[in-house]
Amino acid sequence: MTDATAPNNFRRSSAELLRLAAPIAAGQIAVIGMTVTDIYMVGQVSTDALAAVQLGGSLWSIAVFIILGIMTGNSPIIGQLYGAGRNTGVRHQFQQVLWISLPLGLLASATVATGIWLLPNLDISTEVASQTQAYLAPYLITAVMLSTFFALRTTFEGLGDPRPVMVFNFITFGLNFPLNYLFIYGGFGIPALGGPGAGWGTLVVMCFLFASMLLYAKHSAKLRYLQLYRDFAAPCWATIRDTLKLGIPIALYITVEYSFFSLIPLFIAHLGAAVVGAHAIALNVDSLAFMVPLGLSHALSIKVAHSLGAGKPKQARQIAITGFKLVWLLAATISVGKLLLNEEIPRWFSDDSATQLIAANLFLFAAVLGAIDCLQIAASGALRGYKDTRVPLLMQVTAFWVIAFPISYTLGLTDLWGEPLGVYGFWVGMIVAVSIAGVLLISRWNLLSKRFIANSPELIAAPD
Repeated sequence: MTDATAPNNFRRSSAELLRLAAPIAAGQIAVIGMTVTDIYMVGQVSTDALAAVQLGGSLWSIAVFIILGIMTGNSPIIGQLYGAGRNTGVRHQFQQVLWISLPLGLLASATVATGIWLLPNLDISTEVASQTQAYLAPYLITAVMLSTFFALRTTFEGLGDPRPVMVFNFITFGLNFPLNYLFIYGGFGIPALGGPGAGWGTLVVMCFLFASMLLYAKHSAKLRYLQLYRDFAAPCWATIRDTLKLGIPIALYITVEYSFFSLIPLFIAHLGAAVVGAHAIALNVDSLAFMVPLGLSHALSIKVAHSLGAGKPKQARQIAITGFKLVWLLAATISVGKLLLNEEIPRWFSDDSATQLIAANLFLFAAVLGAIDCLQIAASGALRGYKDTRVPLLMQVTAFWVIAFPISYTLGLTDLWGEPLGVYGFWVGMIVAVSIAGVLLISRWNLLSKRFIANSPELIAAPD
């Protein structure tokens, strides 16, 4: 490749990735936007309500990670089958992942129930514990529907068609605000539920999203030729096993990373509602910004899987390289925005001066975190396209829990390193975690992609 052609190839590959990533990221932004809306509206009620929603959201996230991770294993399988032109295989895989969704939803619901049961045993006030339990109650139902939604979503993404998910997510985002207002503040015969009302608003939104996706999969002209529901097959344990073999490590991978973030409120809860609320503001706004690199990560999984399914491992490697460059440029730009608005954003979510001050400081950490985290999430996306999940899981466990968590805990809550840093110590740990994970995962991708190129006849064959 000449120097003259390299920029053109980068622009062309970047444009292709962005066309796929943009609707994925936009859809995810809409989802996180609903969470941010919840935080904003509940923050106007009370500091206790804000802390309750953050704690409840952290526990709910664990259930979501289980569902999302396992269902994410469906996307590269669909992608490689579709890239190889095996439409019958696509239909079979889709039907089998639906069989997986029901017991998975029940498992997620049981996880939420366990969290509700454990809450009174945490070192938090009775009022915050009670509000958190009430907030989580509707998620017992939401969890069951969410698993089928992710089965549908990962199928559409594997086919390279994420736009319907984006459209439906934005519609639900538009519905979320009035429903939240109704359930939080009351009206039309519905009592004012305060913070827990945000959970009931989410349940109604999920019902709409679930029904919309089912109908689209059945009636869309774009999907009609695949006949996804035709000759609906009984459970095929070999296919289910292969999907779980790929999906469970992804679920554990996502859980390892996001539980690190989500469980922090449980460790800092005793520091007070202002600290928990500030962490909620910083983390949720940061999560919103993170949807851009996450969208590119999903796009990399799909494009790499399509290239491998078509027997083009060199193309798969080049796509990944382009994705790594692009994701860092975008994430660095977003980090500059966090630095410039670190004092302004907290004022949008809370009137409490202590909460605002802590959140403003946390946004400085968030700027560094975002500029580094983008690389490890992009590398993990590329590796999913290769259907490589077990080794990345071990790398993630090592980075987050073996190395970073002890650093976070001791920095934040002990005097081992000097004066305890509180919540700031945990954010330092998060930066350490994503830095180590990024180095390990990019190294793994570099080795694996070269191996695929060297042994492509054996390695690019489509799955049975």
